Amino acid sequence: MKDVQQQFHQSSHAVQDHWDSRYKQNGDQSLSWTESAQSLSQQWIRETVPRSASIADIGAGRSLLLPTLLRAGYRDLTHVEWSQSASKALQHQLSDQASNITWFIGDLNLWQPSAFVDLWHDRAVFHFQMDHRSIQQYLHSLHRAVRPSGYALLATFHLDGPETCSGLPVQRYDAHSLISILNDFRDANWKEVKSQIWTHRTPSGSEQIFQYILARRTSFDP
Repeated sequence: MKDVQQQFHQSSHAVQDHWDSRYKQNGDQSLSWTESAQSLSQQWIRETVPRSASIADIGAGRSLLLPTLLRAGYRDLTHVEWSQSASKALQHQLSDQASNITWFIGDLNLWQPSAFVDLWHDRAVFHFQMDHRSIQQYLHSLHRAVRPSGYALLATFHLDGPETCSGLPVQRYDAHSLISILNDFRDANWKEVKSQIWTHRTPSGSEQIFQYILARRTSFDP
């Protein structure tokens, strides 16, 4: 495979065990976050960056996003995921095509790409960062990875969305608070490209209100 990295830290075992358990005990139709291949994320990515772009999917799980982009001709793709079970399952599903994706299993904050990425995609990972320290660690990882003029595509529960996800508490955002928190990080300057409130219908038929934002990292204002 292109690159299978495994980084495990003792303090991260509880988090990894949580997500491994969720994926091992549930098929995709039992997981609330499951969505079709024709997602809003895929639409925005294909509208924003060319097929030559480097794209990282954070908390990618068994999502169809990267396999769909791969079939569309994107070739510089990275799958970042806590759960070894989810990552290995998707690799098995892709078979020989898995070698066209870079795989990282473990703590996002330990992931260091070998080169800048053009677009960072995160659907429902950032909203699990519940305190200042974890938010800053996440933002450090994002800024370390995304090139100047690159993009961040984030999706969190909206202010009117659920207060928990997968049994864990979450921080909820609107577009203004998301762009503000991106720019709270040191030496950061992000501009909103577009945003949308999106209602996700889970496989069980319930609705979850998400806030999506696409932001671009820019040079400093004079």
